[in-house]
Amino acid sequence: MELRLEKFKVKFIYSLIYIIFFILFFRFIFIHIDDTADYLFGLAYLGILILTVQYILKNYYSQKALIIWLTQLIVYIPLLFLEYYNIIKIFIIIQIFIGIILNHQQINLLKKKNEEIKYLSFHDEMTGLYNRRYFENKLGELNDPAEHNLSVIIADINNLKKINDNQGHKKGDYYIKAAANLLKSELREEDIISRIGGDEFAIILPHTDKAKCKKIVNRLKTKIENHPEKHLSIAFGYVHHNQQYNSLEEMIKNADKNMYYNKKKFKEEINRRKNHVYHVSNYNIFY
Repeated sequence: MELRLEKFKVKFIYSLIYIIFFILFFRFIFIHIDDTADYLFGLAYLGILILTVQYILKNYYSQKALIIWLTQLIVYIPLLFLEYYNIIKIFIIIQIFIGIILNHQQINLLKKKNEEIKYLSFHDEMTGLYNRRYFENKLGELNDPAEHNLSVIIADINNLKKINDNQGHKKGDYYIKAAANLLKSELREEDIISRIGGDEFAIILPHTDKAKCKKIVNRLKTKIENHPEKHLSIAFGYVHHNQQYNSLEEMIKNADKNMYYNKKKFKEEINRRKNHVYHVSNYNIFY
């Protein structure tokens, strides 16, 4: 019923607009017009206004836009009928001026929206870090480990599932954000950190040798131990290229393997302790 009513309104507006247009057109043919050129110009501009309203009705039913343009039509038609050409010219100039301002605002809005879309396409919404898509793009750009003197760190939050189950996903999200902020705090501007899974992060360190990479990991461990959230725990795995890896992908695979080894050691330690302390020990990382 509502859809039929909307269609009826659209047809009624179409009919009314075209009736008015043809009345004004036949007035030009059958009635003496003082200034033919100005009247034809005004009639042509009326046609533009009508086509604009038709476009709004056909392509997207925006009530606000429709009201604005119909109001302009209602103001414009009597001016043309009464042949107030000077007022019509002022009306058109004002409309063009307003149109330029609105178009400028629209362009700025579109630019902002495009920037937001671009940002969201390459960033994780929860943490603000780069996402997996961005990370995978970088695999191609930095695929020669020796050329860029790469080190890679893979980090994974321990016991996140247990935290989600026992304390709720809101708490789990807090841990993910806390881990992201902690990891980011020790990195340089050129380093690339991405959230590549629910609780997993990958860090690519260009121009970083093995000793520097190990220092970064140790600093991160110290920060975790001193973190106010005592249950926050992260398992690390890292590798440096050392001329033995042919691709960045191969380095990530080995860093991931080292991380899972340390994660396993963490779980064994947890099981060994009866009090179930959720804080990672300083295990040696194999590489």
